[in-house]
Amino acid sequence: MSLVPNSSPSPLHSASQIQMAGTTRRPGKPAPPSHAAKRLALCLTTRLASLALLLCAAAGVLLYSKTTPASQIVGSSKESSTASTAPSSPTMETIEGARAIWELPAAPARGVLFLAHGCRCRPENFWPPSQRCPGCVGLPEDVAITDRALRRRFAVLAVASAGDCWSLGKEVGAAKRAIQSWTAKNGLGGLPVVALGASSGGYFVSRLAAKMSLAAVVMMISEGVFDPAGAPPGYPPSMFLHMPKDHKRAALVGRNAKMLRINGVEVRELQSLELPLTPTLLSDRIPGLDHGLSERIWKIFSEEGFIDDRGYMRKDGRATPWKDAVVKRGFWEEVSQWAEHIQEELNLAYGYHEMTSLQADEMFSWIEEHLS
Repeated sequence: MSLVPNSSPSPLHSASQIQMAGTTRRPGKPAPPSHAAKRLALCLTTRLASLALLLCAAAGVLLYSKTTPASQIVGSSKESSTASTAPSSPTMETIEGARAIWELPAAPARGVLFLAHGCRCRPENFWPPSQRCPGCVGLPEDVAITDRALRRRFAVLAVASAGDCWSLGKEVGAAKRAIQSWTAKNGLGGLPVVALGASSGGYFVSRLAAKMSLAAVVMMISEGVFDPAGAPPGYPPSMFLHMPKDHKRAALVGRNAKMLRINGVEVRELQSLELPLTPTLLSDRIPGLDHGLSERIWKIFSEEGFIDDRGYMRKDGRATPWKDAVVKRGFWEEVSQWAEHIQEELNLAYGYHEMTSLQADEMFSWIEEHLS
């Protein structure tokens, strides 16, 4: 029987060889850690990363909560997001000689909401494009208001102004007749009517409220128009939803709110403040616009200096050459179909003069208090 020598070196021999090799050659890569060490390192790294993310998120929430009122934070939640289910069954027709779009809620209506658009706007902004309304535009803030109204069981009627802006003479009487004939035709004649108007539409509904019986009136980014003698008897509860960054208008709102209170009118004031432009603000508020495109647009705003270090717009969206910047980056074709929608959200973020749905839930809760 032959003896086969052990080919494995003894522990001592192995150690001495490794030590000698280390003195005559360049040191190799360190031996990989054991599985247990790997798991420990991964666990520590994951925990540290999670802690860092939590700290960043907490800092962001703290900054946002310090600069944004609670009502506006709620207004930007998922429940109040413009990305909610959009209205989809509007009817287009001519009422009292004016182009009109309307929709009834799925459940029996509890009230009627008349919508008056701003200058150079149109009823089509309040509904998204569909087979029933192929010409509809569906601007996000406008659609969010219509959607919220329908879900709260309001029948919604929007009428086009005769010109770019509303006039305060014959059009007021025409709108009154349109509301009365439309409600009667659709079996809504006994329901309370609420009017909401933005900008020029706000002036219009303030005058309409003096000419017909309304349960409430909402003047958005508008101080309203009133006779020198003040509000007439029976003037409805009034809400001013405005953007205080517009200091001149805010002062006029304060003056008219005081006048209405002196005249015995219940008044509520809501303020819509500026918002930081985050990478996903546009995709969060514009249904159909994906996160990737939103982030690319935000990157342009950051690189071009359109936003400050906190993410707030330096100028109103209308005064920001963001379209030229997108063209320069070469993806205008992707953005062009969303241009009006993006413009509205940029104006909203700047917080100076724009339709807003940020306080829609609070606004409708106040309206509902006055339906009976």
